[in-house]
Amino acid sequence: MSVWQKENRYDKAAKIVLFLISPFFSFLYSLRTMNTRSSYVVFFLFAVFFGMSFSVGNIRTEGSIDGISYRAHFEEYKLKSSNYYYEGLNEFLTFDEGKKDYYFDTVAFYVSRITDNYHVMFMVFAIIFAFFSLKTFKLFITDNKFDISFASFILAYLFMANQIFNINGMRFWTAAWVGVYALFQIFGKKNKRYFLLLLVTPFFHGSFWIFIAVVVLAYLLMRFDKVWAVLFFISFFVGSIAVELLQETSDLLPAFMQRMIASYTDPEYIQSRSEGGTGFYWVQRLFSTLVRFYMNFMVYLFIRNSKTIKANPKSKSFYLFLLVYMTFVNFTMAVPSLGGRYMTLAYPLIAYIWLVNFNGVKYKKFLYAMPVIFWFSFYGWIQRYLTVLDFEFFVSSPFYLIYKYLIVA
Repeated sequence: MSVWQKENRYDKAAKIVLFLISPFFSFLYSLRTMNTRSSYVVFFLFAVFFGMSFSVGNIRTEGSIDGISYRAHFEEYKLKSSNYYYEGLNEFLTFDEGKKDYYFDTVAFYVSRITDNYHVMFMVFAIIFAFFSLKTFKLFITDNKFDISFASFILAYLFMANQIFNINGMRFWTAAWVGVYALFQIFGKKNKRYFLLLLVTPFFHGSFWIFIAVVVLAYLLMRFDKVWAVLFFISFFVGSIAVELLQETSDLLPAFMQRMIASYTDPEYIQSRSEGGTGFYWVQRLFSTLVRFYMNFMVYLFIRNSKTIKANPKSKSFYLFLLVYMTFVNFTMAVPSLGGRYMTLAYPLIAYIWLVNFNGVKYKKFLYAMPVIFWFSFYGWIQRYLTVLDFEFFVSSPFYLIYKYLIVA
C-alpha cells in the first residue's frame, strides 16, 4: 500500500506543465500537495536545477559567502594531479596531519576530471544534499498526522530549516542531513545498522565525530529522562563554561580532534563569529535569541507532556534522545561552530514530535507565532537565494537552464 496521498492525473499534469515552463513555478504549485509522490519528485528536481544554477564569483572577500571559496578551490583542483588527491585521502583516512574531512575534495577532484564547469560541481552537491534531506522529509510528510493545514506547513518549514541553499557551505550541512536521516532510522525505525551511516558523517565534516559521541551517549543513557530534563534546564543557563571545559579536556582527545577543538574555541574565532558588520546586526541578534528561546520552550512543552509523548511509540525514542541532544546544544551554545550550528539538527526532531502528538490538538496559538519569531530568518533566506541566482532562474524553462549553465557556461 502506498504511503503517499492520492492525487488525480490533472494535478500531476499541472506540475509537469509548470515544470516545463519553470521549475520554480512547479515547486511553488507542489507545496499545496507536498505529501504526494509527484510533489516529492518536483522537490528533488527543483533542488537539482538550483544546484546547477548556483552562481558565484571566484574571488573571496570579507563577508562574502562560502560558495566563492569552493568554486575557487574547485578551479585549483583542475591543475592538481591524481597523486595530490590520493595522498590527501590517505592522510584523512589515517587521521594524519591534513584535512579533517574529504567530501568537498572528493567531489571537486572527480568532477574536475570531467569538466571545468563549477556549476556541475554544485549540481552534484545538490543531488547528494537533496537525496538525504528528502529521504528524511518523506518520513514526515507521509505520516498520517500530516495534513494540508497551516500548522503542518509551519512544521514542514521547521523540519526543512536546513535548506537547499546550504550547498553553499555543503560540508557541514550535508553531513547534517546524513546524520538526521540516520537518527530517524535508529530511533524511529529501531534500525541499529544506521550507526554505520553515522560513521560516514565525519567524511563530510570533521566535527561530526562530536555528533557521533553525543548520539552514542544518548543511546546508552537516554532512559534516565528525568535526570536529562533537569540537565536540560541547567544547560540553558550555564552554556558559557563550555569553552573553558573543552579547552581543558581537549588533551584527552586524538590529535586531529585537538586541532579542531582548538580552532573552534579560539577567542578571536568566537569573537569574529559573534560580531556583526551592519547596522541591522542587533536585529539579527534579537531574533536569533528569540528563536533559541522559542525552540527551547517547545522542548519544555514536550517535558510537560512527557507522559503522552512517551506513550506514543512514534515519538518516545525521539523525545528521550532530544533531551540529551538539546542539553549538549545549549551547553555548547557559546561555541558558534558547535551549539549554534548543531541546534538546527534538532529542528526535524522537534517538528516530528510536535506533529505526531500536538498537531491540531494543542498549543495552536503558540505554533502560529513561529512565522513571527522566524521573520528575520525568512528575510535572510530571501537575500541569500537572490545572491546566488539570476532572475532568469525563476522564470526560465529547464531546457534553457541546462543550455545556460551546462552547455554554454
